[in-house]
Amino acid sequence: MGAAVTFIGGWLLAQAMVAADFDPVREPIGALAATGVPHRWVMTTALVLTGVLHVATAWCLTGMRPLGRAALAAAGAATVALAAVPLPARGAGSAANTVVTAVAFVLLAVWPRLGSHPRSWGLLRPRPARWASLAMLVAVASLALTQGRSFSGAHERIVTSALVLWPVATAVAAWIRAGWPIGSPQSKHVLSTVAFSVLALIGGLTATNLAPVTAQTDYYQATVSLSPDPRAVNTIRVPTILGDVSLGYQGAAPGIVTSPQIRAEITEALAQPGMSASGLQPSDEEITDAVERAAVALGTRFLIGAGVTGALILIGYTLVRHRRPRLWLLVSALLAVAIASVGTSAAIGSTYRVDRQPTFATTGALTAVQSNLAILDDVEARSVQVAPYLRNLIVLSGALQENYVEQGPERDIALRALLVSDIHGANYYPLMRSIIEAEAVDVVIDTGDIINFGSPAELAASGLRDGIASLQVPYVFVRGNHDARSEYDYDVVNAIASIPNAYVLQPSPETYTEIDFGGLRIGGFNDPRYFGDSGSRSLELQEAARQQFLDAFGERPPLDVVVSHEPWAVAELPDVGVALNGHMHTPDLQGNRVQAGTFTGGGPFSHFRQQQPGEELTGQPYAFDVLTFGTDCRLSTLTRFQYRNIVRGRPAYDDITLVNGSRVDTRPLEEGARQCHPADDVRETMVLSVTESTNTGEG
Repeated sequence: MGAAVTFIGGWLLAQAMVAADFDPVREPIGALAATGVPHRWVMTTALVLTGVLHVATAWCLTGMRPLGRAALAAAGAATVALAAVPLPARGAGSAANTVVTAVAFVLLAVWPRLGSHPRSWGLLRPRPARWASLAMLVAVASLALTQGRSFSGAHERIVTSALVLWPVATAVAAWIRAGWPIGSPQSKHVLSTVAFSVLALIGGLTATNLAPVTAQTDYYQATVSLSPDPRAVNTIRVPTILGDVSLGYQGAAPGIVTSPQIRAEITEALAQPGMSASGLQPSDEEITDAVERAAVALGTRFLIGAGVTGALILIGYTLVRHRRPRLWLLVSALLAVAIASVGTSAAIGSTYRVDRQPTFATTGALTAVQSNLAILDDVEARSVQVAPYLRNLIVLSGALQENYVEQGPERDIALRALLVSDIHGANYYPLMRSIIEAEAVDVVIDTGDIINFGSPAELAASGLRDGIASLQVPYVFVRGNHDARSEYDYDVVNAIASIPNAYVLQPSPETYTEIDFGGLRIGGFNDPRYFGDSGSRSLELQEAARQQFLDAFGERPPLDVVVSHEPWAVAELPDVGVALNGHMHTPDLQGNRVQAGTFTGGGPFSHFRQQQPGEELTGQPYAFDVLTFGTDCRLSTLTRFQYRNIVRGRPAYDDITLVNGSRVDTRPLEEGARQCHPADDVRETMVLSVTESTNTGEG
């Protein structure tokens, strides 16, 4: 049963976490573990666990022939191997992945027939085993007939569900035939304790929601509860009517939901002359005291909920079995309550710590307030009634950052970079100009796909050349797969290079440009793909371009920033501060790789996406990032913006996420390291590929 739950649950969870445009009816399960897909680890982990559980099932099913057990174990090994040979990208194919998948499917289909025996019982008897194997083989063969069809994903899910559920049915039938045995008394005690622990955990979480805790300071109060939602694990969420504040941690603890309110006492405080936002902010002592009291009350409620759950189970046992619970069952229940309570407390204590370096995110209207603190001056001048609530939100946001986001060493900001990608021919440069002014941006970095069809005529017709020139800050560019009509077409690159404030990082197939901007070293390379190509061999092409770039810069000092278009081109680059890419139209963050979303919602040709019949078209979110670099040339902060509409030339923000730069740029600190500083000019250094430099030396 574990294999079926892990596999089916794994793909359902992975589908919920990937991009919104993922279509489970059309796309295969393997796409969820493809290279470059956000959160691919979920499906990868599910594949590994499913394979291991298949091997365990083969070992436990002793009532069949060794050949059948070997086939089921081999199917498990092949399932594990799938994690090692993922698809190179969503929509791309892989011969190795196809072969391993086929082997796993065929073995899962034939093992019942190979393991059947005349003296076996249940589903391992020859007749049901033979028909089951035949039906599953036909189902596996039918996958080839629907490959590429609009419903191939749904078809694959139906077939794979049957393949992983048949071992469960076989094991359950064998268990029933054997008289429902659980095992030795020790096994019963362990299993009952595990079951009691899970139920006690659910009961404790439910209790904190039925009777949430109230934490108070002088001017604010909040109700606090533990979230039973598994998607909220390791997250502190603060819902407000203007949006949510969310803190994401690394660990394994239930999510915490805290709903803030303003106490009546704040009205008297606001009536005092000279009252400011800083005067409303709780002191460290207030926060510490409130947190301690809330923790004790929350733990008490959890313990009561877990205990009541255990008691109800024992009462139910007594009513059903018409006898008192045995001593070992009582001990299991008490031990389970203790395990659930202590384990949850330990998980919360070890997860929600300052040194965990959480991500800080806001949604809704709160993001606009959080990113533009100066708005309070206007609010205070125009509306006394609104100011208290906005002050409360700002104080709450600031207090959360100060108390839950680890503060690194004090660093002056040397440079601010605006990261954009996938403009796709939409002239949003007036909007970009307003962002540059509002955020005091020093340099723009574009990771490619500035147009749609690879022609420089489109660049001129859409006004993008004039738009780039109007920014009045350096514009750094690499080519995307829509910016050329063949692998060696550099017309668009040359057209952008002719703009006075534009700098291309790979001006020709064999040359690169290293940029020094205020001491910050930036390099990058073009996407070898082009508009109209087959879309196949993408990973292979990216690897060749990546290796040529690494060879060219191998003897040079390490770069602070590396830029390319596709995610697998810059994934896990050695000795690099920050790697930047676009292409996927969705923001992502994996290690030091920052993936930009689409600045223009995919551009005029791909902005709107067709939904189900009868539903309206929906648009891709617009997105951009602002990166700040300290005087130590390391990333200080990464601020991620998403919005869905434009109001009078300025974005109306839907979401802002602030990430501590030390989580991204994890290079070890060096004594006497170089210094970065604000800069007005750009220094360019030509770097030749190894092949070109060799030819030049020979000439």
